[in-house]
Amino acid sequence: MQRLVIVFIVLFSFGGLAAQAQLPDGADAEVRLSPEESGNWRVEYTFAEPQSVLALVRSTGDYRELTWSVTSDNARFGRVAGIDVIALDEPARTVSFSIIPLTSTLVGEYTPFVTFADGSVAVHDGQFSVAPLDSLEAVEALEGDTSNIGAPALSMDVVLSSDTPIIVDGEVHQDKVRHRVDGDGTYIYLGNSEIEEFDSFTAVIDKRLPAWLRDRFDSDLEAIFSAYEQLWGFDLEHKATVMLAYKGATADGFSVTGGALDQLLMMEMGGTALNAPDDDVLSYVHWFFAHEAAHLFQIDRGVGFASGAQSWIHEGAANTMAYSLIASMMEQDGAKRFLAGVYGRAFDECVTTLEAGPLATAAERDAFSAHYSCGDFIALATDGFLKQRNLYGFWNRLVSMAKGEPDEKVDEDTYFSTMQILGATKAQRNAVRALVDGRPDNARKTLTNLLEKAGLEPEFSAGGQLIALKWPDY
Repeated sequence: MQRLVIVFIVLFSFGGLAAQAQLPDGADAEVRLSPEESGNWRVEYTFAEPQSVLALVRSTGDYRELTWSVTSDNARFGRVAGIDVIALDEPARTVSFSIIPLTSTLVGEYTPFVTFADGSVAVHDGQFSVAPLDSLEAVEALEGDTSNIGAPALSMDVVLSSDTPIIVDGEVHQDKVRHRVDGDGTYIYLGNSEIEEFDSFTAVIDKRLPAWLRDRFDSDLEAIFSAYEQLWGFDLEHKATVMLAYKGATADGFSVTGGALDQLLMMEMGGTALNAPDDDVLSYVHWFFAHEAAHLFQIDRGVGFASGAQSWIHEGAANTMAYSLIASMMEQDGAKRFLAGVYGRAFDECVTTLEAGPLATAAERDAFSAHYSCGDFIALATDGFLKQRNLYGFWNRLVSMAKGEPDEKVDEDTYFSTMQILGATKAQRNAVRALVDGRPDNARKTLTNLLEKAGLEPEFSAGGQLIALKWPDY
């Protein structure tokens, strides 16, 4: 990947240039989105004050180099030290782009534009968040991590117009919506589906979702939310919204992707295996819903997650919670087969990742899925080290600890402090740290020893496949 080199001269600005633009509600910026006849989208930024250098806060991967084109004469766009950057030739208040709406799934990032089989589309507004910087040198100093930016992202409104209903934050708007981007953002839906109200959540469901899934969607997801409310010990402060996009049956097998944003679950699923009822497919779909729903409870009290190298904390725990919850809804023999299957594969994946390097650098090696597999075993071990063996109780305490930190984020320091407070010994904490930061000589033995020390009693087949653990019973 070539590094973008931008050279520009800051000229003396006229009085009119420095004048502050009038944006509503104290916003620092707004971005107006509109589809073009070509199929591209026009994106136009307006800033309250002139800007020179702006970093796209969400800069995972280089997809914008291929899909974003500057259409104004006053700017340059490209990647600097792994971060997407807008550089104005001289301080200015506007810059515009024509972008190809990327609908492909990205690793470790939200899908920018989610398409529905019925023709609807949902736009991730967080993809447009920007933060001001003093210079390109300041961008380079971030070392490819926008979380190192000291200043917050600009307070920004997204403005969307549509001749179809617009749904955001569980509310329907007509013709036009102005929405303030918050944190990682959310999805704004444009289409003709209606909001469906259920006890624990509201839903926007693709009209073309196969009937066997649509007919049981409300009862299945309601059961998952109800079970979590009991396990976590509280109801979500605000009713969750679920958006479910069906991608059609053009590909073999099936795929399910998505993510949790504030109180929104965005789900995408498709493939030929969804054409007819299938118990194995249904179990996976249930697990996926349960995993993403767990994130809503993790962040319900306003905390955030440390990203990148520390993603094992929330992804691993969500995996553990989801697997145990779905297994509890099965008959005993089926639950054992289900857990043996998912954890057998997770064990092999985690060992393979650790043989190549520490979990902390897995994402850098394009092994982000190890945050789910290795993180799952860390969550199980953490649970085993605690006297009460209650991962939900641990997470409730962990969130309370994070709320007391300046950045209110669940990170490694808070994680290990919570382990210590709840009774985990130094040796037990170090056993977990070794999995995160170390590169063991024998990864299989190191992981097995962690599970044994946590009282999880791992059992293996003659071929070395993990076939059983002392599963937690919540």
